[in-house]
Amino acid sequence: MSSSSPDTLARDILRGLTDGQFVPGQRLAERDLMLRYDVGRSTVREGLSRLASMGLLEIVPHRGATIRRLTRREAVDVLRVAAVLIGLTARQAAEAVAAGADPAPMREALAAYVAAARSDLSRARARYYRAMTTLAGNRELDRLVPAVQVPLVRAQIGEYETSSGGGHEALVAAIAAGDGDLAERTAHQMLSALAERLPALPESLFTRG
Repeated sequence: MSSSSPDTLARDILRGLTDGQFVPGQRLAERDLMLRYDVGRSTVREGLSRLASMGLLEIVPHRGATIRRLTRREAVDVLRVAAVLIGLTARQAAEAVAAGADPAPMREALAAYVAAARSDLSRARARYYRAMTTLAGNRELDRLVPAVQVPLVRAQIGEYETSSGGGHEALVAAIAAGDGDLAERTAHQMLSALAERLPALPESLFTRG
């Protein structure tokens, strides 16, 4: 990693949430990160600052940075917001296809996502959603969708997250067919179903609000 790449450090920590290298509630010591990534303190601080601005970290003066651990209500709220945003993205992507846009990049991103190893899952998932927002052509969604903290929820509930059961395939099929109503409904149902499961999960998974 280049010593001038705080974005790369931030992305790697985000990927680490997916593959289990980092976990919600974990303290990130500057010195440890400097040694781990062979970068300077300024690079580490800027990378952590960017993650904090995204809502992934909490930085407390004299105590350093900690990966956020959500309350149950916060996790549900994240998924509810994501359901609306991803639903709108899916609708606009389908509308773009109906107007003549090519859905091939969306299909390719899905195939890579489905086939990704755990260590590559974060990168493949990001590519998948980036392909969707690009197809949608909405710059506000380009900005907002990556900022929603679904990765924190996924990392926090870990093994309790279940497969989408073909949901992503159904979503991409609806987008490729240019069916905005079905695409939005499918995306919303996928994330809402996960939100509805959270109240039954163990209390130990969440911090107290």
